[in-house]
Amino acid sequence: RNRFFAKLRNSCKAPLLTSPKSLNPRVLFKKTRLTDLWKKRQISNFDYLMALNRIAGRSFNDISQYPVFPWVLADYESEKLDLSDSRIYRDLSKPIGALNPDRLALLLERYNELESFGFSPEEKFLYGSHYSSPGIVLHFLIRQEPFTNLAVQLQSGRFDCPDRLFFDLGESWKSCNTSTSDVKELIPEFFTMPEILLNQNKFPLGRTQKGTVVDDVCLPPWAKGSAHEFIRLNRLALESEYVSQNIHHWIDLIFGYKQRGLEAEAAHNVFHHLSYEGSVDLDKISDELDRQAAESHIQNFGQSPSQVTSVPHPGRYGAEECWQPLINNMSTAVRLRCHTPSQKQQLGGRTGGATGAVASIFVDTEGLIVIYTDLKVGFYKWSPKSTSNRLRPEKLKTLQCRELSRSTSVVKRGSAIPSCTKKTVTLPEIGNWTFAITRGGYANEAKRRKALVSSRLASAKDALYTDAAPFITSCGYFDDTVKIHSADGCKVENSVTGGHRGKISCLATSGDGAFLVTGGEDCTCRVWVLDHPDLAVALSDGYLQTALGRKTNGDELLNCCHVLWGHEAPISCLALSSELDVVVSGSFDGRICVHTLRTGAFIRSFRPSLSPSVPVLLVRLELHGRMVLQMGDLRLYTYTINGDCLCCVEAGERIHDMKITGEVVVSGGENCHVYIRNLNTLKVLSGLDLSRHGPIRCVSLTPEDLKAVPQHLFIGSDDGMISIVEHD
Repeated sequence: RNRFFAKLRNSCKAPLLTSPKSLNPRVLFKKTRLTDLWKKRQISNFDYLMALNRIAGRSFNDISQYPVFPWVLADYESEKLDLSDSRIYRDLSKPIGALNPDRLALLLERYNELESFGFSPEEKFLYGSHYSSPGIVLHFLIRQEPFTNLAVQLQSGRFDCPDRLFFDLGESWKSCNTSTSDVKELIPEFFTMPEILLNQNKFPLGRTQKGTVVDDVCLPPWAKGSAHEFIRLNRLALESEYVSQNIHHWIDLIFGYKQRGLEAEAAHNVFHHLSYEGSVDLDKISDELDRQAAESHIQNFGQSPSQVTSVPHPGRYGAEECWQPLINNMSTAVRLRCHTPSQKQQLGGRTGGATGAVASIFVDTEGLIVIYTDLKVGFYKWSPKSTSNRLRPEKLKTLQCRELSRSTSVVKRGSAIPSCTKKTVTLPEIGNWTFAITRGGYANEAKRRKALVSSRLASAKDALYTDAAPFITSCGYFDDTVKIHSADGCKVENSVTGGHRGKISCLATSGDGAFLVTGGEDCTCRVWVLDHPDLAVALSDGYLQTALGRKTNGDELLNCCHVLWGHEAPISCLALSSELDVVVSGSFDGRICVHTLRTGAFIRSFRPSLSPSVPVLLVRLELHGRMVLQMGDLRLYTYTINGDCLCCVEAGERIHDMKITGEVVVSGGENCHVYIRNLNTLKVLSGLDLSRHGPIRCVSLTPEDLKAVPQHLFIGSDDGMISIVEHD
């Protein structure tokens, strides 16, 4: 099999399909820099555990080898959860079966007696069941298809006995601590997917012997009856300081040196010998019945992940030793200081060369690129570690293109955003929704590869793209095109319509720089691939190639790949995430549509407001699948990508720009204040007064991938001035 696969890969060159020379988990794990990134807190606990699962052969495509995650919390009875209290957490240095000393004593007694029943030392086991098996996966995911159907098939065409179904989190945790046959761990959905706790399909799951109807999962008191709140707190617990300092012990048990052998015996972490990789060679079993029995046991009763390391896993550095975001928790939101560099340090303002408001700010390693509404582009040197003169203007250039549609009426200060007091709200021609700055798909991919593997393995092509200048993307032109300018020379590199019929009103780029989405007056959105030829060829659909009259060959800098349908009014705002593979679009009739990014498939649509005359003004999407949006009635909402409303508040102003970082939302608008809100409740935590500079036009944070420098918040105002926010 392996030889055939190697020959197939050598014969068929697939540019987007890359794999290491060795597929051995230990070799693969050793070559990556994942552990180093995790130790320095440059990737989260969740992302690191997912990476370990993938390297160890776990996959969402196989329920017999499903990704495994730990029980993190041990408190399912309190009314309130204090994540800073170590007593609420499970002991991660012990396997789930060893947490209860009384149960462990019974299991050890049985373990020591197994030899008298004919078990060899290699066949002895402490736990007869496993922490991960197909039955456990179906047990937890019974409320979601296709797992519901699989669970019914497992029980010969019916649901299991109601008392054995997953219906109470507290009881499930208690069973894992008391039953000698229950040592199951969790799955990733307990940190990402509240729908697994809700019986939204209204499956008839029956009644327990006590008469309790099995419907939604019964949650602990601190979740306040909300599945979304439980998932949010469970995810925060996974990323807490206690778990960060102790999760490496659990990694040793599941993926590391305590998985098998003498260390496993000492840690009370011994499972059935058939659950371990390489414990039996099925080809050497001559008896067909014995072979089938062994295969059945391996498939149905649990498999341990591949062992990725045979040495103790290192711990994580303390939070104070690592890079931290500007606002890393709710308390730091009120300890911020804002200052505005002098006019001599600005290219805009009253005496600067740029006469427009600040439309967009791009933060790079060594400087800022600022776009003004008079189509001027300012370049600044930014030295955050310097004690004085940190922001130094370098040069001011003009975009080499014909002006935007009716731009002469909007470049004046104070007119870049129309008032919301009018009955109809229309977007202006120039704002942060008409500009985006990115390095392009291949450059960001090369940067990511360079971070994950050692520098000596990075190719010369990767190094070339990593140092490439960013691109300025813009729309709203009278010729109905989207244009790409080079940031170093401000020259037009590409200008295309992508099949839009009418003006392109807004655009947005993905965090990895590979994708650009445009929205137009023709009620459609277009998905583009920027500077990544192989990806463009792979994603382009036949319909669009026929509509455009040409085949996508990847030669263009910007390639249109999909048309997104579903709106009945012009598009007003966009947000996308390549990590979630999601595009969220809003229109002037108040409809939100959700599509997949890479295939362009329609997922769902909903209206936050019942009135079709209330447009969607602004939408922002975060990595956990929550979106914050503002409607034309100035209400602010938090939704999930599945269309569930989490909260709603009156914003009291038209918001021009928002950024989501961690569990907070940073916004600026007509009130001339920057507000920092709790993402979960949208309650204002603190505010920064910038009234002397006029309404806030845009906000920008130092990207998290630039972890070598402290994070700052940059604010662009209506008078063309830039303000900087840092820790007080």
